[in-house]
Amino acid sequence: PPRSTLFPYTTLFRSANTRNHQNARQPAAVTLPRIPAPYLQVDFLNALFEAMPDLYFLLTLDGVIEDFRGRQLDQLFVPPEAFLGRHVAEVLPEELAAQFVQALAEAGHSNDVISFEYQLSVRGAKAWFEARITALPDHQQAVCVVRNFTELHEARQQLESMAHYDALTGLANRALLDKLLEQSVRSARRNNQRMGVMFIDLDRFKDVNDTLGHAAGDRLLQLASERLQGTLRESDTLARVGGDEFVVVLDDLESIDSASGVARKLMDDLCAPFDLAGTEVVISCSIGISIFPDDAESASRLLSYADTAMYRAKQQGRNDWRFYTADMTRAAVEHLALVEALRTALDENSLTQLYQPQYDCDTGLPVGVEALARWARPEGDNIGPRRFITLAEQAGLARRLDRWSLEAACKQLHSWLQEEHDPGRVSVNLSIHSLTDETLPEAMEVVLREYAIPPHHLQIEVKELTLLSERSAARNCLQALIDLGIDIAVDDFGSGYAALEYLRALPVTTLKIDAAFMHGVPADEEQTIITNTVIAMGRALGMSVVAKGIESAEQADFIRHQHGVQGQGYYFSRPLNPEQVGALLRSEEHTSELQSLRPS
Repeated sequence: PPRSTLFPYTTLFRSANTRNHQNARQPAAVTLPRIPAPYLQVDFLNALFEAMPDLYFLLTLDGVIEDFRGRQLDQLFVPPEAFLGRHVAEVLPEELAAQFVQALAEAGHSNDVISFEYQLSVRGAKAWFEARITALPDHQQAVCVVRNFTELHEARQQLESMAHYDALTGLANRALLDKLLEQSVRSARRNNQRMGVMFIDLDRFKDVNDTLGHAAGDRLLQLASERLQGTLRESDTLARVGGDEFVVVLDDLESIDSASGVARKLMDDLCAPFDLAGTEVVISCSIGISIFPDDAESASRLLSYADTAMYRAKQQGRNDWRFYTADMTRAAVEHLALVEALRTALDENSLTQLYQPQYDCDTGLPVGVEALARWARPEGDNIGPRRFITLAEQAGLARRLDRWSLEAACKQLHSWLQEEHDPGRVSVNLSIHSLTDETLPEAMEVVLREYAIPPHHLQIEVKELTLLSERSAARNCLQALIDLGIDIAVDDFGSGYAALEYLRALPVTTLKIDAAFMHGVPADEEQTIITNTVIAMGRALGMSVVAKGIESAEQADFIRHQHGVQGQGYYFSRPLNPEQVGALLRSEEHTSELQSLRPS
């Protein structure tokens, strides 16, 4: 088709040049070189059109396509011969054609550039375009510049997705959840309906990461999110808000019991085994539930209360759900205050450490002490060790507590040795959090060197259930400590029935029998048989055996008759402060305290 109608080149450029010359203030002696008109009108503009990545259209203001220029012909919705001389409504989809007609009308009535974006399917693929229209009112025409910005649009979409969706699971993230939850609250308030918020945490998810690796953990999160999504209604919202934490927004709840039914279904689905690259993994979850408007009327409080209820479910044994109650908030406030107090105590080194002696029941002599952390607050109340150790684990302070206890014990051991008092071995309890810290062996070596402590004076106690977790990082750490010459004791032996193969695999030197085994000894015949069996097992493995929880003369006499078994408990001694231990080590009177235990 002839291109003579594409932009009145001569008129446009002549008028432009005229305006420029009229407005310019050039010295009279200077003359500008004259560009030949044919080059200006044809070659220059053709070169410009070829160099630009756009398509240029000339249309009448009422929408008839008169001409076009541009090299990107593959971006055209239809071939050129199909649209020249035709109205946009004849060649474009109805909605898009109406958009062009409206933009042409707006451009014709103003001096503004009218722009808009649209989507078309070009050669079977979706593409995004931007159209910019400016009118030529003297000619009742308009120029439309069209640019394909599909790549830019996809980049925008990707950024939008990153901002609002979880990259691993594709679920809504916390930012999008906040918006959706606000909308749900407004809708429930407007329609006088109930709605629920569920906070879901996968129980012991960290064990999967530690034993099978982070790739397996990521896959588990993906599979878990698919199961959760499959159980919920399309109208419900599911978001991932943390490592192994999910939130569900239940719109239009018929009753509070309906939330219980959903929680039960979600838990049942998550309890079914997962196949992770051939390894079968079984998990559970803890769920906290808050209800609008019963518990709160704001999105932030509903989310916070559901989180609080979830932690209550975890504290009470996991694999269950709990509805929020007001007393949970009071407990949560107290919990946070106690966490901050413990953090301050660690910062200010205001914890104390007592030491409970361990005795050789054959000789009646002390052979070691166990370091036991204690926390007496400035307010005057004592926080029990079980409580603050659990608190440290929940608050992510377990490693700091372990390091504090270890250094305090080493410092005190150095002091005793300097005074030429030999306490034997000083045992320090370490949690699984420290045993999975690959920097622990190096830190231990530094502490031993700093306080000039022979490694055989130090013993690390590890609970049997920690061994049962079979975390490779913990096993490697234990082996590194053994290589330093530090003894390893298995604490609470018998509570978890650790595999003998595992105990043989590491040169563990000591088994400490769980105090629960001593409760019925020697009166309870069955309990006595079990205790004898555990002692025989330790001996068969070539290990020292320590019986914990000895509180009576009868129990002490029973242990003495086992020969070679050490004892620890209130019958022998309560935990002592460092000065009392020093006095015990200086005194020879301790040998008479256990005369009744000596062979007659």
